[in-house]
Amino acid sequence: MADGNSRKRILNPILSFLAEPTPKAVTGGGKSAGGIEWSRLDSQQKILSENLRSIQKDKDLVDHSGKIHLLVKMFDDSLAPSWTPNDLFETNAATRIVTPAYNGFLVETSKDKIPDIIKRITSANTDKIKVDISRLKNIKGFDKNEVLRNKKEEEVFGEDTSTGKQFNVWALPFHDSKARISVAEELELLVDDGILTFGESNFDNIFSNDKNNNQNRSFSKKLSHYLASGHLSFTTVIQSKQDFKRLVCSGAIYRIEPVKPITTKSLPPGDGAEPSPKMINKDSAPVVVIIDGGCSAQSYVPLNVINIKPLVDIRSADLKHGNRVTSIVCQGSAWNNNLALPQLECKFVSVQAINKQGTLSQPTTEQFVNYLREVAEKTKGISSVWNLSFNEVSPTDNIDEISYLGHEINTIAREFSILPVISIGNVSSDNPSKLCPPADCEAALTISGRQANKTGGVDSACSESLRGPAPGGMKKPELSWFSKLRMIGGDIATGTSFSAPLISNIAAHTFKNIKKATPDLVKALLINKSEGTEHDLRIGWGTPWHESKSMPWLCEDGSVTLAWNSKLKAGSSYYWNDIPLPPEMIVDGKIKGEITLTAILKPLVSEFAGDNYFSTRLQCALQHVNAESKAKNLLGTMKESTQKEVDSRLELAKWSPVRHHAKTFSGVAVDSDKIRLYARIFTRDLYQFGYSTHHELDEQDVAFVLTFKSYNDNPSIYNSMKQRLHNKVEVATIEQDIDLDSHV
Repeated sequence: MADGNSRKRILNPILSFLAEPTPKAVTGGGKSAGGIEWSRLDSQQKILSENLRSIQKDKDLVDHSGKIHLLVKMFDDSLAPSWTPNDLFETNAATRIVTPAYNGFLVETSKDKIPDIIKRITSANTDKIKVDISRLKNIKGFDKNEVLRNKKEEEVFGEDTSTGKQFNVWALPFHDSKARISVAEELELLVDDGILTFGESNFDNIFSNDKNNNQNRSFSKKLSHYLASGHLSFTTVIQSKQDFKRLVCSGAIYRIEPVKPITTKSLPPGDGAEPSPKMINKDSAPVVVIIDGGCSAQSYVPLNVINIKPLVDIRSADLKHGNRVTSIVCQGSAWNNNLALPQLECKFVSVQAINKQGTLSQPTTEQFVNYLREVAEKTKGISSVWNLSFNEVSPTDNIDEISYLGHEINTIAREFSILPVISIGNVSSDNPSKLCPPADCEAALTISGRQANKTGGVDSACSESLRGPAPGGMKKPELSWFSKLRMIGGDIATGTSFSAPLISNIAAHTFKNIKKATPDLVKALLINKSEGTEHDLRIGWGTPWHESKSMPWLCEDGSVTLAWNSKLKAGSSYYWNDIPLPPEMIVDGKIKGEITLTAILKPLVSEFAGDNYFSTRLQCALQHVNAESKAKNLLGTMKESTQKEVDSRLELAKWSPVRHHAKTFSGVAVDSDKIRLYARIFTRDLYQFGYSTHHELDEQDVAFVLTFKSYNDNPSIYNSMKQRLHNKVEVATIEQDIDLDSHV
């Protein structure tokens, strides 16, 4: 229990590492005869040629201005970016790869060009084309079966309802301008015929007085964007199975998924006593934006720093849940003084956007997202932490694809430098394990639940909490905390809705205390501070604060933490050389103690939110270089680049933007006290962004946190590291000397 009665002490702030890395250009290997799978080359020439002939004869395949899409799938041993079949499908006006899709690619072409592709396959006059042929499994025409992910129309649409059904839709990504015009005209026709509608107008333009900006005009603007970029996603309300069939058969869409209702859910409450919000210091407490059912609790209303126009009316809003979450964000430790929680308090911005369960009048997902974007504009500069204690009622239908809601919240978070803290969701009779959107948001900290032990500390995973992993190779959840809590009114309830506010609270304080804080740096600090060395699908890397431990912006006794942001170019290896290994960690020529490295890349992501969601990835390792200049990895195996793609995705989460390596050392011999940090950005599928090579990419943002801990908690490790790095470090916190009497 964090009651403030422990010993008084001054702890050391984390340090900003100022050293610039040394880049070293890397030369790629490229395709060669060594990459040809000779055992299947001849058979694949026949199979692929026959695939294409069947496509050419398919009269049901819808074209747009003569253009169609081929879905080309790779063998499992050929999923690495180096096997992209861009030599067979040359990038020209007639044929080009436009986006990754389903362990393969979408290729834009026309039926009259198919004989040319067949000729290239049968002649196979270069080694690079032979490589492509031997690694391509099959080719299909992209038709309505692929749009529905090989499900039946009735299965996806379900039963008719009196109010229609919401669907998230992605348009086909044509490169050809005439094909885009054809798609736009088809979608406009569906709007004119009443097939596509966009929800109730009262959920539009919440912050605008312009009542003339109708839904169809807004959709026309989106179509104009599609004509320029080739990307379009939207939410529509479809009234009948017949209308659904017409949309699916239009040949204009790439993906469609039914919208699952958003809900807030917990177990029945109990009773208890109520602390006073009046004790919160309104001048110093940081702010959390709470996207929930609003706040009507008069005791907390004075802590709401600005008024935001609600999306849903007060009769429909889930005010009970909103009040509960608000009380935990503001005073989680005061409500739960028998649990090991830091005494941190917050103010908030209440965003009334979530309805009670069973409310018939609901905004569409797109209306909800548009509202959140306006909220981001209104709260810019007020808070960088958003608490989202809600989830869709079930997982996405295709677990390999990122949800529309998760992707759109990610887009807002990256644009406005927000750290979303999102509950992973609670188990139900229909879904005992899989996380629910928007818990698959890349930029977010996804939070699961934990039980408390007899002394008030964290224990095992909460049985009511869903679990990871997430699509796209993401490691979710990242963190976890208590899920059974006391809250406003003395109620006791269980759910990941209540774990998330605890993390939002400490994240807001971390932002407040760190110079040059970014969402990824705060995220990395919280992960780095957690106790887990390996990721757990139930609790992530653990909990970022434990009783008698320091806050994330401070160093533990006997440890020193370096934290910094960097910008790296793809195509080069970067080295932070001559980092000193603290003498407090070297015993008889061997490393003894703990080292933890956390690095987070701000990745380039696909607008189509498929299984190849990430187009950039980070690889990093902490290395010792011996007297013979040979590097040995201390943290990070770097096997991501050497193992088969399918294995490294599964075992090493190769494309996850979060890299976390931790180890307790007891006998690794070293012949010097110098180590280095290696990092490199890799890319794939850049053609979908209009890039020919990785050299056209801007520098990529990466946040690093590196912690050294002596085996015997020797406090001198902090000063020895600070002295040896000298002007390469500075104090990273706003205040250098912090009295933690009330924080331990």
